[in-house]
Amino acid sequence: MSMSNTAKSALCPPEVTCAVARGGQVLYAASGNGVRPLLTCYRQRPQDLAGAEVADLVVGKAAAILLVLGGAAEVYGQVMSRPAIDYLEAHGILHSCGEQVPLILNRSGDGMCPLEASVVDIEDPQQGYAALLARIEQLMKGQ
Repeated sequence: MSMSNTAKSALCPPEVTCAVARGGQVLYAASGNGVRPLLTCYRQRPQDLAGAEVADLVVGKAAAILLVLGGAAEVYGQVMSRPAIDYLEAHGILHSCGEQVPLILNRSGDGMCPLEASVVDIEDPQQGYAALLARIEQLMKGQ
């Protein structure tokens, strides 16, 4: 089974950096940095992710955790990290990517993305989600 490409063809940066589709119809499309568009979809419209195909510019382990929690069927990442691939495989989610990277870097490119770092050693999706939210809160407070 391969992605119908509905979500993938909806990617059109910078206008759309994350797209969710099911049955050939785009259910959600958003733009934003990092995991924010996918997190917004999961928090506000989790039903859209269930059994869906999802395409995102960058898929790291933080995004993979959200995809597992949301019950996505398949994911395409223009860039996808090895930890994300391993996590998606462990949870039976089909995946493909344009480019595989060892890890997702922070915005300055000199270290691991702080959200990735917050979940790197977590396997349980609920624990990963809690760690992700806690790290986002810290970042918003400038810590």
